Amino acid sequence: MLLVRTEYKKGVLFVRLIGRIDNESYIKEIKKIIQEFGIKFTVINTTNLNDVSKESIKKMIINIKKLKKKKHLLFICDENRLKNNYFIETIPKLNNEREAFSLINRKGAYE
Repeated sequence: MLLVRTEYKKGVLFVRLIGRIDNESYIKEIKKIIQEFGIKFTVINTTNLNDVSKESIKKMIINIKKLKKKKHLLFICDENRLKNNYFIETIPKLNNEREAFSLINRKGAYE
C-alpha cells in the first residue's frame, strides 16, 4: 500500500511516497494538485518507497514528462540513492529536499 504525503513550502510542492506503489492513482492526484493550484516546482521524494518496480517507475516518468512540457520543474529526491539509477538523465536528482530551493534560486526561477 502506498501512502502519499504532500507539503507546500515556499512555492515548492513536496510529494513523499511511502510504502509500495500498488496502482497509479497517486499520479492523477499529484497532477490534479499541480494543475489546480498552478504549482511550478515539485519534488517527488522516493526515499521511503519499498519494492519499486521498473514498470511503476516507467509510468511515473511518462506522466512526469507530460508535466515538463507544461513548463513545470520537477525533481526526484532519493536520500538513500537506491532508486536514482531509474531516473538517469530524465529528471534532476536531489540528495535531500532542501537542495530544491538552492537549485531553483540558482536558475533564477524562484520568486
